[in-house]
Amino acid sequence: MTSERLSERYAPRAAGFLRAVSADGGVIKLNGISTSPDLDLTDAETDAAATVLEQSTLGKPHLKVGFAVLHRGEEALWLLLHWWLDGGIASHAMWRAGLGTARPEFSPVPAGVLACVWELGVIDFERRAFMDTALSGAPLADYLASRMPRSTV
Repeated sequence: MTSERLSERYAPRAAGFLRAVSADGGVIKLNGISTSPDLDLTDAETDAAATVLEQSTLGKPHLKVGFAVLHRGEEALWLLLHWWLDGGIASHAMWRAGLGTARPEFSPVPAGVLACVWELGVIDFERRAFMDTALSGAPLADYLASRMPRSTV
């Protein structure tokens, strides 16, 4: 087996809860990730992400709770949406916007792309929060109250 060089090396990125967003009759916990140590996502970036989430519809029965990840990476601004379905299943949608614009314009990402290593850190937090609350018999409000603290992923 030959060793190929990856284009990027891992370095921790700032992450944490940003705000709750109403979408498709439910509530989405919007989390952020940034290459900056200060999690310095702009109001324009978070507002554009919230607008996409507010306009999203899943099209299948869901539990009316979920989470999203807004990630300002090296190459783009990424938005991942996950709705919790019955049985502990998470659905998934993803968008991408260019960097450096006054108001980001998100476009859907074709199916097949899941998440990067940094986004998986937030997904892991949300998975554990969902197991510890909703899947342990607590009300969905407890899941929504479980918010990712400012940290690194």
